[in-house]
Amino acid sequence: MSDQERRAHPRSPASLATRIWHEERLLLSARTLDVSLSGALLHGSVRLDPGEIVRVEVSRGGLRNPLVLRAEVVRIETPSPLLRRHGIAVRWLDADVADHAALASLLRANPS
Repeated sequence: MSDQERRAHPRSPASLATRIWHEERLLLSARTLDVSLSGALLHGSVRLDPGEIVRVEVSRGGLRNPLVLRAEVVRIETPSPLLRRHGIAVRWLDADVADHAALASLLRANPS
């Protein structure tokens, strides 16, 4: 079964400004490559391992507070001949109905 078939929610291409925090330390300011109601793929590279828990802040633009989500790192992508980017795949933890509504709104407002 492919990764796409195992996903609970379809991913949509989206370029959203994010920041990744680990143990109260800012690790990376990045942009998303794709986002779903269950996770995201972020463009960038940090020293994290699959299974680590991070805090992801997703910008909502303007003066609005960022959407803050706890996430588990599920995969780290490193450049190869077929994949020419660094990436961090995360799965949202404890996302509730309000978080899902905020993510859906961001995806509608930022189609790629």
